Amino acid sequence: MISVIKPKILDTIYKNSGEEIGKVGGIILNSASMEKEGMVEKFVSGIEKIKDDSIDTLIIEELSSLNRDDIQFIQKKTKLKVLDGKSVLIFFLPIVLNKIYNELEKDLKAQEVLIIGDVEEITKEVIEVLYKEVRFVTLVGDDENSIENISKYILEKTGLSLFTPKNIDKILTNYSIIINLKDDGYIDINKVKKEAIVFDFSTSKQLYKTIRNKRRPIIIDDFIFEIDIQTKWMGDLVPSCLYEYFCRFDIRDLKGLLANGNVNNIEDFINYGIRNKGRL
Repeated sequence: MISVIKPKILDTIYKNSGEEIGKVGGIILNSASMEKEGMVEKFVSGIEKIKDDSIDTLIIEELSSLNRDDIQFIQKKTKLKVLDGKSVLIFFLPIVLNKIYNELEKDLKAQEVLIIGDVEEITKEVIEVLYKEVRFVTLVGDDENSIENISKYILEKTGLSLFTPKNIDKILTNYSIIINLKDDGYIDINKVKKEAIVFDFSTSKQLYKTIRNKRRPIIIDDFIFEIDIQTKWMGDLVPSCLYEYFCRFDIRDLKGLLANGNVNNIEDFINYGIRNKGRL
């Protein structure tokens, strides 16, 4: 969704085969005097004016301007499924990590992972795709009940006992991989080792926004894919939330990482983001 004078359909999207797969809509949301809640309500109102019965899915540009509660509100009011790319990120996460550590000639199974997140469903899914790939998983979050529920579920499902400390400041230097799933996730970046690989998979990307002007660590907040679509509004490379629509989950489509605002292939990310051969 991009800013226009009034809500309207701007374009139709086709596959290269000519099959219509969606439409591009525009809704103005740039009122400086409008509070966040009012902007979300106006966004919903705009969607209602331009959607038709053939539309069941919504892909939002600049999704990080919203949080998880905003997304749930939009879905409830519009009856449209908002794609956030989470299923794509979770599926490709172990693939990306294996590629990175193979390139680094290091053993992924020897690494310790810190996960920040207490939204139970997505946190469980991330741990389930990682527990066989790494040596040790630590989970932290603000909701103690959720952390307890996640730990119990993972133990029963996988046999993995999660480490769930109350305070991680003193042990942040232990972790080579950090994955943030919380909209208000926070860590003291000064205590993270410089070569750590940090993923911000939250909806709001608040962790990335907080430290994006720092040289280290480099934060990966999306994976980038190549897909066969025709529209003047985007190129061949698309983010995870758009790729999710196609349900392909094909490793051949993965073309790069979005890290510190730049799209890089994995080799360049390693050279400039981890080995520090220059500026990413």
